[in-house]
Amino acid sequence: MHPIFDAILQNDLPAFLGLVEARESSLEERSEEQNTNNTVLHVAAKLGHRELVAKIIELRPSLLSSRNAYGDTPLHLAALLGDVNIVMQMLDTGLELCSARNNKNQTPLHLAFVSIFMEAAKFIVEKTNSVDLDELNFALSSGSTCIVGIILERFPELARKNAWEVEDGSRSTLLHYACDKGDLELTSILLGLNQGLEEALNSKGLSPLHLAVQRGSVIILEEFMDKSPLSFCVRTPSKETVFHLAARNKNTDAFVFMAENLGTSSPILLKKKDQQGNTVLPIAASVSCGSPLIRYIVGKKIIDIRDRNNMGYRAYHLLPRQAQDYEFISSYLRCDTKTSEEVDSKKAERNEPHIGHSEVIRLLKLIEISTSEIAERKKSKKHHVKRGHKSLEHEMHIEALQNARNTIAIVAVLIASVSYAGGINPPGGVYQDGPWKGKSLVGFMATAYVAASLVTIPHFPGTRWLFPVIISVAGGSLTQGPTQTWPPQKGQAISPIEFLG
Repeated sequence: MHPIFDAILQNDLPAFLGLVEARESSLEERSEEQNTNNTVLHVAAKLGHRELVAKIIELRPSLLSSRNAYGDTPLHLAALLGDVNIVMQMLDTGLELCSARNNKNQTPLHLAFVSIFMEAAKFIVEKTNSVDLDELNFALSSGSTCIVGIILERFPELARKNAWEVEDGSRSTLLHYACDKGDLELTSILLGLNQGLEEALNSKGLSPLHLAVQRGSVIILEEFMDKSPLSFCVRTPSKETVFHLAARNKNTDAFVFMAENLGTSSPILLKKKDQQGNTVLPIAASVSCGSPLIRYIVGKKIIDIRDRNNMGYRAYHLLPRQAQDYEFISSYLRCDTKTSEEVDSKKAERNEPHIGHSEVIRLLKLIEISTSEIAERKKSKKHHVKRGHKSLEHEMHIEALQNARNTIAIVAVLIASVSYAGGINPPGGVYQDGPWKGKSLVGFMATAYVAASLVTIPHFPGTRWLFPVIISVAGGSLTQGPTQTWPPQKGQAISPIEFLG
């Protein structure tokens, strides 16, 4: 390594000047370290040695435009370091260095955005004569929104270019891009430029506000409400209003926010129709927005739910059958709810002496439709009731069988337990020797049989006599046997009941 680079590495200004004084050509030396081909100014800028940088620029200003093996100028390395003082020293000699690009097509501003210190990037933006879309896009991707604001204040024409791609693939302005991404900070900056960016249309004829409504970003809508309220009146090429877009994209929060905050413009926009003759109600029904939004629209009493589009369809005709709460919403949309205008003109309608022929025909058609619908509904209801009755009867039968099975199982367990205990440990006073050995076990088995019979035999009128008979036999067997004196005396007679005991 040349001694002059050792002096730079050690930040030894006297040694550096001594080497230059001894041989001025030392300033043209190139570093061979890692094949970077850096000049003395590259190395000093990379290390952040401000005094050495200033002295080198003074002695050999041509080194400012020199390139290393990667195509970087000394300004590239200073910007990457983020040292604003060195950047200022270099730009004092000329601003053309700001547009220099390295082998990766990066300017010093690109590398300044990568640095953890934004002061250098801010200074370059404030001093440079131009910033292109590539640099602006890089600033956005790096999250340097504050620097983006400075760029747009100096070069607002960048925001008007349809160079930004939104989610639907269309080329749009930067405000479109901000609304599509829901970037409130960038949206606020762009609306504050007063450049009419809110009026710009993208390649599909949509305004920035249209994209914000499609995404359902209420905070973006609030920003437009404060800074550009007239944007809500702009319609799409298919004559859809912001309410159409909110309903089509199922953005209930955005729809309600606009309906409640647009003031007198709200009812006007709600009654507008698109190219197909649809108000917002058929659109909401066709995309299955759900009952809350549909009930909200109908509850406003601004839109006539009996209104038909260009194809002759009402809102309930467009409701998909697989929609959630289909029956409820369909019935709700068939009701002839009056609009606010009809309520206000109700008194005037009462004063009409006659109803026109066309009105009579319309009423007859409505009656016919209502009658057929009621008949169909009753038929369906009857079928459901019949099916429900059969299902209930089947469930009761299954439950009865389960109860009987559980009861028999419990009784069987109890009988087995008592019989086993009685056979092993018969009660006191029972004679267990001689010819009467084992008779107690037989008695308990008989008792178990009697108990099982009482449980399992159905209690019908034809079998009621069994109950007293079984109780009598069982009682006689259990009470007479134990009262006898065992063993019997010689010559004593034994009754059959005693024998059974």
